[in-house]
Amino acid sequence: MRILGDGFSVFARVESQGVNEADATSGTPGDIMCYDKEGHMVLAVEVKDRSLTLADVRASTRKAQESDTALSGLLFATPCILEQDRNTIQESMVATWASGLNVYQADIVDLARSAFVLLSEEWRPRLLRDIGNELDTRGDHEHRRAWHALLIQALS
Repeated sequence: MRILGDGFSVFARVESQGVNEADATSGTPGDIMCYDKEGHMVLAVEVKDRSLTLADVRASTRKAQESDTALSGLLFATPCILEQDRNTIQESMVATWASGLNVYQADIVDLARSAFVLLSEEWRPRLLRDIGNELDTRGDHEHRRAWHALLIQALS
């Protein structure tokens, strides 16, 4: 999200917490918070490595609406929507939009792939470095080793 924010000049600042940390304990409406130049949170991102469920949408929407921040956008970065919940989730997103909160779902890999079609080549190595730096900052050795192995494999 930092790369997208910088590359497209849509976010002045991006903050994140540990993705496995409970949002309720941190008091944040999402795993990642994106701010504009005036310091207003404009997008909260909920990251899931599984299908989005209706329970996820309801809990996160409630958390976003109860937040101290006047939030206008909530993005679920998930691989897909649970098929059995698809219609109900879409209805919930429309209803939430009517109340002033835009709710979206996107596969983060698809989002990045699409964004890098538009960004110049200089952003690709920056993304790779930023991911490694973020994993180093978090001290997440397991994921850092997996990231290293992925990069080595890509170079082979």
